[in-house]
Amino acid sequence: MKNFRSFFSVLLLFLFFCGYSYAQAPIVGLSFDDCTAANSGENSPDGEITGEPECLCGVFGSSFYFDGSGENISILDSNAFDLLTFTISFYFQPERNSGDYVVLSHIEECNSLIGMNLIYRADNHRLELEVSRDLGRRVVMTADLPESRCWTHVLFERSGGRHTFFIDGERVSEVNSGGLIEFANNAPIVIGGNPCVPGFINSMSGAIDEFRIYDRILNSQEKFNLRRSTNQILTRDTVILIDAIVNVRVTDDCTESYSWSPQMGVDDPFEGNTRLMPLETTTFFLEFSENNCTTTDSIRIVVVDPEEVTCEDLALPTAFTPNSDGLNDRFFISNEFIVEELLSFEIFDRSGSTMFRTASLSDSWDGNFRGEPVNPGVYLYRVEYRCGGEIYQKTGQVMVMR
Repeated sequence: MKNFRSFFSVLLLFLFFCGYSYAQAPIVGLSFDDCTAANSGENSPDGEITGEPECLCGVFGSSFYFDGSGENISILDSNAFDLLTFTISFYFQPERNSGDYVVLSHIEECNSLIGMNLIYRADNHRLELEVSRDLGRRVVMTADLPESRCWTHVLFERSGGRHTFFIDGERVSEVNSGGLIEFANNAPIVIGGNPCVPGFINSMSGAIDEFRIYDRILNSQEKFNLRRSTNQILTRDTVILIDAIVNVRVTDDCTESYSWSPQMGVDDPFEGNTRLMPLETTTFFLEFSENNCTTTDSIRIVVVDPEEVTCEDLALPTAFTPNSDGLNDRFFISNEFIVEELLSFEIFDRSGSTMFRTASLSDSWDGNFRGEPVNPGVYLYRVEYRCGGEIYQKTGQVMVMR
């Protein structure tokens, strides 16, 4: 009997995790990693490619680039938009000099009032989404795309009458229609075109990657897992002594060429991962270029003369973003070179509970407490250290931003 109970418990756990895994999978999943439109979603057919979109390096693996000549991908019989709740997620790299064009659609005819259209507006560098049942039941939403990114993660979710846009993980628009807009029809879901092409709107000019549709609203961790930083300097702004070297690391992505400015003090001005050796405080700019897209990120390095720094000048950031994107993820002492011995580095919440404690200069806080992320907000710190043979204490506050 005991063995049976053990077997039954194991079986329940197995079924639970199988069910959990199934629930996490998208109902439509096109990664384009094999340069096809193979669909990994449950019970959904592969996408049908029209034309010859170019297979290029993508955010994850490969992506498809559409040149505006009518190339598109159709997904038939998915029934995704019959659902009360769903989420659409994809990466988008627009061609900005091709006017307005269709990114995604689900309409049977050009003049139909029933359906969905996602349009890229070139003048505003903006996405415009319309879902409609008729003239009285209609939602139009816009989302501005960041100027400083080549690839943008786009996520749209509907839950009943609530419609929400996320751009690179940030909620940028939300509309409540007051009731469900039933816009599902018999048309396929089309990436890059719609029935109005080419008469009234252009087909897509740009790249798309990791197109997914889920039959539910994703939680915050799932949304985070879908994101990846591109075209960014990962090394934080920092403070160094004269003649010190900063080893700079950038995101591993599809960048085809790099260019640093100014070039003085840069070990290799045409490599992303390089060494910076400024003689004075300098803001370095790095230009990333890929697929006819150019964007820029920067790093500021403060150079100090050790004779001009006092033992009271301990520096710590005022905020950090512990979201594992490689940018400003940890909280630590910025100018540790003035510390002869770290006696204690403690962080507290507003009630005085200790969130983090260390006596090692190599340690830093990742924004977690007992393995779980702390809530966004203000936290207090206290640092006790030895400098010049004397003991100093510094207190302050830091903002955790997620």
